[in-house]
Amino acid sequence: MAIIFLDSVTSTNTYCGRNIDNLKHADIVRARRQSEGRGRKQRIWSSEEGGLYFSLVLKEGLGGIKTLGLLTQIMALAVCKTARRQGVEAYIKWPNDVLAQGRKFCGILSEAIFDGEKLKAVIIGTGVNVSQDKINSEKPSITLRSLGVKKDAEKLLEDIIANFTADFSLLNRAGFEPLRALYKEYFLYLGKPVTMRVFDEELHGIAEDIDEAGRLVLNEGGKRRLIEIGDMDF
Repeated sequence: MAIIFLDSVTSTNTYCGRNIDNLKHADIVRARRQSEGRGRKQRIWSSEEGGLYFSLVLKEGLGGIKTLGLLTQIMALAVCKTARRQGVEAYIKWPNDVLAQGRKFCGILSEAIFDGEKLKAVIIGTGVNVSQDKINSEKPSITLRSLGVKKDAEKLLEDIIANFTADFSLLNRAGFEPLRALYKEYFLYLGKPVTMRVFDEELHGIAEDIDEAGRLVLNEGGKRRLIEIGDMDF
C-alpha cells in the first residue's frame, strides 16, 4: 500500500481513474484540497483545506462482492466506527453518508473501472470534514473538530483504513451478514418514515430493514420494496 499525497487536485477519484494502470491494490490518493470534489449525481463536495479527502483503490478481492454499494457501506461503517471511538455519536444515512447531530460530516462515492466487461478496479472516494473553517454544502454540515475530535486528518485516515481493511476481509470471507447487525445499529432511521429518491421516482415509506445484501427494505403501506440504489432525504 502506498499513500500518494497531492497538494491540490480536481478530485482524488478522477486522479485515480486517469492513473489506474499505475496504481496498485490498496493504494491511497489523498489531497489537501479538491477543486472539483463531487458526490453522487455529480453533487459538489466542498473540499477546502482542513478536510480529509482520499480515494482507496481496490483491485483484489472483488470477485465475491455482489454489489458496489456494499463497499460504500463498509467504508461508511469504517468512518462511523472511527468517529465513535473519538466520542462522536455518529450514525449512517444509507448508503453513503455519515452524520452527527443531524448534520453531515462524511460522504462517500464509489466508482467501478471496467476493462471491457471485466471489473478492473473499484475506487472508493471519501471526504471527511475535519477542521475546515468554511463548508459550502447543499445539506447541513459539521466538522469533527466542532464535535470535539482532536485527532488530525492523518491519524483519522489510519484508523479509517484499518477499520475498512478488517471489514473488507470479513466481507470477502463471509459476506455482509456478519457486519449487518452493527450497520443496522448505526443506521438510526430503522422503523422511521423516510423519503427515498430512486432515479426519477420519489418513494415514501418506513425504513424497515437492511437486508443481507445491504439493500434498504422500504415498507410502502404494507408493500415491501428492496432498494439497491437511491438517495435518502434528511
